[in-house]
Amino acid sequence: MARTARLPRLMSLVLTIGLLAAACAPQAPAGSGGGAAQKPAELKVAMVDFQSGGAAKFGATALNAGKLTFDQINAAGGIGGVKVSYQMVDEAGTVDQVVTNYRRLVLDEKVDVVMGYTSSANCLAVGPVAEELKKLTLIHICGTYRLFEENNFKYVIRTAAHGVTDSVGAALYAIQAKPDLKTVAAINDDYAWGRDSWELFRTALLKLKPDVQVKEELWPKAFVGEYSAELSKLQAAKADIIHTSLWGGHMDSFIKQAQARNLFTETLVVMTTGETGLLTLGKDVPPGIAMSGRGQYMYIPDPEQNALNKKFIADYSAAHNEIPVYPAYRMVQAITGLKAGYEKAMKANGDRWPTQEQVSEAFTDLTYETPTGTISTKANHDTHQQSVYGITGGRPDPRFGFPLLERTAVFPADQVNPPPGTKTLDWINSSFGKR
Repeated sequence: MARTARLPRLMSLVLTIGLLAAACAPQAPAGSGGGAAQKPAELKVAMVDFQSGGAAKFGATALNAGKLTFDQINAAGGIGGVKVSYQMVDEAGTVDQVVTNYRRLVLDEKVDVVMGYTSSANCLAVGPVAEELKKLTLIHICGTYRLFEENNFKYVIRTAAHGVTDSVGAALYAIQAKPDLKTVAAINDDYAWGRDSWELFRTALLKLKPDVQVKEELWPKAFVGEYSAELSKLQAAKADIIHTSLWGGHMDSFIKQAQARNLFTETLVVMTTGETGLLTLGKDVPPGIAMSGRGQYMYIPDPEQNALNKKFIADYSAAHNEIPVYPAYRMVQAITGLKAGYEKAMKANGDRWPTQEQVSEAFTDLTYETPTGTISTKANHDTHQQSVYGITGGRPDPRFGFPLLERTAVFPADQVNPPPGTKTLDWINSSFGKR
C-alpha cells in the first residue's frame, strides 16, 4: 500500500523534471531556417549613416529619406502588417568603434535589421560580424566591390550599385566626352574606396584606350580637406582628364579650392560622387565638371515619366526644403528592398512571418521598383544598376538654385557590371567594352 501511494508522487516528480528540461533546452536562433517566426509587435530597424563630422550633411540626406520612407510605410500598415520602429545611429568614429556599435545594436538593442554604412572600411569590417551574429544587414552606399567579391555572405545584402558601376561608367563617359584624350591624372583618398575606385577606372580606361598615359597618382590622407600641394601637382601634370572619387564634405573643399585655381577650365575633372555637391555648393558649383551620384542622378529616370521618382522628389522637397541627392535615393532603395524581401519571404512561407534566414534567401534574384528605377539584387546578394553621368551646366536652374547636368549619358547595368560569378578585373581585362 505504501509503495502504491508513492507512485503518483514519483510520476509527478518525473513530469516536473521533464518540463524543466524542456524549458532549459537551447532554442533555435531567430535567424535559423525554421518554418516561421512569431509575428512581432514591431520590426526594429537601425539606420546607420554619418551624423557628425565632414560627412554629416551627406548622411543627413540619407537618414532624412529613411525617416520619410518608413513613416509612409507605417502609415500604409507597415511591412507585412507590422509597423517599423526605427532609430538613427551615427556612423562616425573609428572602424573598431563602428563594429562595437554594430554589436551593441544587435546584442543589446535587439534590433531585427541593421541598414546603412557609407564607408567602405566600415562595411568591410561589419560584414563578417553580421554573418557571425546571423543578423540581416542591408548596405545602402558602401561602394567597394571587394565586399562581395571576397566574401560569401548570407545575411548581408547590398541594395545599390558599387564602385565598379561608378568607375567603369566614368571611363566610358570620359571617352565619350573627350574622345581624343591621351593623358590622365588622379586624386583619391588613401583607403579602400579611393584605391579601388582608381584601380577600376584606370584599368577600364586603359582597356578602352591602351595608349593613354598616367601622368600623376595622388593619395592624400582620407578626409583631409586641404589640397594645395595636390592641386599644384595636378596643374603641373597638364593631364587631359583627372579622375577623383573624393566624396562628402572634403569633396566640396576640393571643388572650392580647385575652382579658385581655375582647374576646371584647364582639364576635364571626372567625379564619381560629385552629385551631392549640387546640393551642398548650390550656385557655386563650377561649370564643366563631369559627375555622377554613384551612378545615379535625380532626373533619370525622368520624374515626368516615372511616378515613383516624381512622388519622392515632391515628398522629400516638401519635408526638407531641398532636392534629394544620391544618398537619399540609396536609403530609399534599401528600405524598398527590405519591404520587398519580407513580402517575398512571407509569400513563400504561406503568409506567415519569416525568419531572418528566409528573408535573406528572398533577396536572391530579387527585383523591385524604386524612384531610381528597377533594382536587381543578384544571387550573391550584390546589386546591379545602370550608371548615369553628365557635365555641370553654366547657370543655376532657378527652380533649385544649382546647375543641372547636361550631356547626360546612361550606361545599362550589363555594360558596367561583370556577369554574376565573374571576377571584376578578369571581366574588365577580357570582355569589357565588347558589345
